[in-house]
Amino acid sequence: MACGQPCGRKLVCGSRQSWWAILLVLMLAACAREPFRVRPTVDQPVSQNQAVTATEADYVLQARAIWDGNELVDRFDANHLTAGMLPVYVWLEARTAIPLDLSTFEFRLRDAAGRTWRRLSVGQSEQRLMKAYGVRIYSVDGYQTFRQRYAAWGFPTAGRLASGTRAEGFLFFEIPRAWRHSLTGSDMWLEVRRRGPGARTVTRIELPMSNVVTSAVSGQ
Repeated sequence: MACGQPCGRKLVCGSRQSWWAILLVLMLAACAREPFRVRPTVDQPVSQNQAVTATEADYVLQARAIWDGNELVDRFDANHLTAGMLPVYVWLEARTAIPLDLSTFEFRLRDAAGRTWRRLSVGQSEQRLMKAYGVRIYSVDGYQTFRQRYAAWGFPTAGRLASGTRAEGFLFFEIPRAWRHSLTGSDMWLEVRRRGPGARTVTRIELPMSNVVTSAVSGQ
């Protein structure tokens, strides 16, 4: 009987140590990965099949609003729609001998009610995703990989575009609160303003609302 009690304590202690070891392994495994497994841009180009085109004297502009949560999850491992954001993919091709200055372009999204949807920077959209999904555990290297791949999907805001070359990438807009619980309604417009030495160029592209799919969740 004297030896039974110590043996029981050892078993309990060993069991607790095993559970702590398992928990530590799980935490380290979670830390070893990036917050979201974003695909490289070369792996999955955005299709232009549903893009809307507008042509100006100096450039050709195409845009497509991504309303399919499954497509977003497949590319970003996260659904921007459920995080209160609408991604719009833009293609801009220069058609002038003088290179286009990308910093002179301004993008605004307006709906039929006249509301302007606030544009978010790549960094702001990244933080909104992490907050919406409650991501708090990740490694430093994993976070850097995520940031580099995510930033590569953003539309460039600086640099010059030579004739015949194209810039492309995502713009992220905050969905108004009135829309977040029911993503249905009329179409909207992407308004593109180009500042220059002469008259300001304003291009409007109508973005029809295709079938909205918001049920997709993160692949984590």
